[in-house]
Amino acid sequence: MADNKKFSKNPRINIVIENFIDELSLHLQEQAREISELTAIGKAIGTGKNINNLLEMILTIARRFTKADGGTLYLVDQTSQNLDFNVIHNESLNIKKGGSAIDLPSVPLYDDNHAPNLSNVSSYVFHTGEIVNIKNVYTTKKFDFEGTKKFDAALHYKSQSMIVIPMRNHEDEIIGILQLINAKDLPSNSIIPFSSEDQEKAVALASQASVILTQQTLILEMKALFEAFINAIAVLIDEKSKHTGGHIQRVTELSMMIAQKINQDPTVFKKFCLSPDQMDELRIAALMHDTGKISTPDHIIDKSSRLETVHDKIELIETRWELFKTQQKLMAAQTKLALFDQTEKQMELARIDTIYNEKIQVLETEFETLSFINASKKRLEEEHFDALAAINKKSCHVSGKDVPYLTENEFENLCILEGTLTAAERDIINNHADLTEKMLNQLPWPKKLAHIPSIAGAHHEKLDGSGYPLHLTKENLTIQARILAIADIFEALSAPDRPYKSPMTLSQAEAILQRMGEQGMLDKDIITLFFRSGTHLEYAQKHLSDFQMDL
Repeated sequence: MADNKKFSKNPRINIVIENFIDELSLHLQEQAREISELTAIGKAIGTGKNINNLLEMILTIARRFTKADGGTLYLVDQTSQNLDFNVIHNESLNIKKGGSAIDLPSVPLYDDNHAPNLSNVSSYVFHTGEIVNIKNVYTTKKFDFEGTKKFDAALHYKSQSMIVIPMRNHEDEIIGILQLINAKDLPSNSIIPFSSEDQEKAVALASQASVILTQQTLILEMKALFEAFINAIAVLIDEKSKHTGGHIQRVTELSMMIAQKINQDPTVFKKFCLSPDQMDELRIAALMHDTGKISTPDHIIDKSSRLETVHDKIELIETRWELFKTQQKLMAAQTKLALFDQTEKQMELARIDTIYNEKIQVLETEFETLSFINASKKRLEEEHFDALAAINKKSCHVSGKDVPYLTENEFENLCILEGTLTAAERDIINNHADLTEKMLNQLPWPKKLAHIPSIAGAHHEKLDGSGYPLHLTKENLTIQARILAIADIFEALSAPDRPYKSPMTLSQAEAILQRMGEQGMLDKDIITLFFRSGTHLEYAQKHLSDFQMDL
């Protein structure tokens, strides 16, 4: 004793008491260590460490608690209906492997006739849910241990005691098997059966392993569901327009290509690097950047001509023009009919035909002009506006009413200087960026993805404040938002499937982006890297037509 105090005058009793105290002290130390290790597992679960490392920790502690020489942790593969080795330890053989490092064959859960495999002890535990505690695998007749015996013979080992425990999730489904081999009697190291206390400890640790597996599985399933939802929304928006399908996927692909080049670049971006979380923010923001278009009317998204709404109004104008021509023909016929009984009026009849033919020719010429202006993808010239103004002033007297050649709405649409959208329609289209951010802000994004709404909503902003909807400037635009803006513009310029314009060649698209960079509208450094690295060529080879490849 530390104070050399005696408990009794009898030396033998003192020795017994001292030995008891020493054993109790060791026992308490062991319990303290076990509690500490269980606490470590709890902390590790809470911090979300790598699942393979956690499971290896579980097996290590399970072996220590039960003084087992070896152990195996199997995971259930429902697809292949096997038990797969996840972690395998053997102290005597100096084996400590996990995951892909294990090259042992899986344990089949069913035989060739699809009947449960009850001959293998681990498979038996899976099917029955029972805990199996075997004193000696060489003497038991209940299970087939030929594989174990071959393993022993090959490595000069002797498996003896074994305990096999099912690992259950929160729905009481067996998701794995914990197997421990050869309990040791310390300090002699002789092999003994696993005690009931060992079994209780192993069951507790199997439960901990189940918690880890369930937690990680749920996290992976939720992440997969989230990714599937994001992609489904992106596909839905792309499918909304028959003309721009694939736009979102292409913008996302191009954004990530640019971001990867930034991370690899030793020249333009020498010290800056996007973190994995920032890369995720960019990817998801790119997939969601057009979410606001869900509310944009289809006929505006798909407007391929100046007069198109739900249908192309040029068809109504064509019908009206046919009516005007019929009216001219009718008027000519009525005038000629009044002259049929006057033989001296033959020359007048010929004059009437000439006038009629001239008016019909004018109508046909005017309609050709309207059709050309409606379908043109180019900027209108002054002569086009003069022709439209002249046509708009005309009307035709039909059935006692004056019918105007063009309605106010038709004239407004035909007078669109460039493209197919009126100012009001362009405002509706532009509103999708603002609506995108508002919609995405309604979602409970985790902290590491919190910037997704602002990145997605800023894909039409410019560094000089000339963009929309918020007219943000360079100081308010993240690197991800700048990348997304460039990718969106380049895809729009070069896309071969836009109904309202012809696709540009690579050189044309490059010239526009370079000019926008020089003018301070887009990030000049990103544009420089984009073209210097050949990212535009890599993208073009996958998505552009041959005639566009002029670089």
